[in-house]
Amino acid sequence: MKYRVVFSGGGTGGHYYPALSLINEFKKIVDLDLTYFTIYNRLDYYKVPEDLPEANMIPLKVYGLKRPLYSLKNIYVLSNTFINYLKVKRYLKRIRPHFVVLTGGYVTVPVGMAAKDLNIPIFLLEQNSIMGIANKVLSKYASKIFLSYEKTIGNKYPEKSIYSGNPIRIPENVDRKRLLENLGFNPEEKFGVVFGGSLGSEFIDNMMIKVYNEIKDINFLHVSKNIKEKFSNVRIFEYVDKLHEYLAISDFVICRGGATSLSEIDFFELSAIIIPWGQSAENQQYLNAKNLENLKNDIHVFKEDEVELDKIKNIIRLFKKRNDYTINKENPGSIIAKKILNEIQ
Repeated sequence: MKYRVVFSGGGTGGHYYPALSLINEFKKIVDLDLTYFTIYNRLDYYKVPEDLPEANMIPLKVYGLKRPLYSLKNIYVLSNTFINYLKVKRYLKRIRPHFVVLTGGYVTVPVGMAAKDLNIPIFLLEQNSIMGIANKVLSKYASKIFLSYEKTIGNKYPEKSIYSGNPIRIPENVDRKRLLENLGFNPEEKFGVVFGGSLGSEFIDNMMIKVYNEIKDINFLHVSKNIKEKFSNVRIFEYVDKLHEYLAISDFVICRGGATSLSEIDFFELSAIIIPWGQSAENQQYLNAKNLENLKNDIHVFKEDEVELDKIKNIIRLFKKRNDYTINKENPGSIIAKKILNEIQ
């Protein structure tokens, strides 16, 4: 049986990559006739054709609510959402999907409301410790809500919520020796990954340049479009498509506090220095990172104005090399896919 499935969730990697991971888990179990509603000209708009060429992609020109929420500009935002709701509803009425999966972001509101009005089962994924506005609106109509944090603030429907974790990309095979030797590194030496998330981070880049000038006995992979300097123990790339492979074989990471990054740190059990982006909605990056810091050992969270270079260098030196890089956990995406299929059968 081929399932007609609609996905939506985008704007940032935090919404898109969990959707991509879950879709790939579904494809291991069942055949999909996939539709993906993206945000025009945002990350998902460009990634879906590349990652999911078989999908029917439908871009929506939607806009998020302006802050403060009482801004008069939100009159236009709401009217635009209604126009997109009508467009989505016409499409869903024609294809009659078996279910809809929404991973957050304002694009999911017209999709979710259209599915609700057509009595199509809705499944939500919440990546943050504080439920986002879109999921708050749609959670009343969801068949199940899958949570990344057991105690998600703002979740009014614990009776239909499942603490599953956040779907992430997991390598099929973990080959630390091959990956590090391809970078010109000794696999027996300590190795860390540095990145600033989908938006990059000039702050982390500048901080790490100072670190690299002093720490020469630890190897790094750094994802950045800004660093032009060369360091013998650092490999700098503007983009790494399969970054999850390097995270799986790393000993520590230094990054922002995006939802996907935190889920990867948690799943791969990595030591970390996390410097959340201060402009994230509702300060979610900082709150999510502090939640993880309270649950895990060797996680260090700093606001930008709290960063002291000597402290950062000392923490990096104290990070230990992991004893085991094997993966013995089930991907949260696999758990979610199985539960959704059980729910609709």
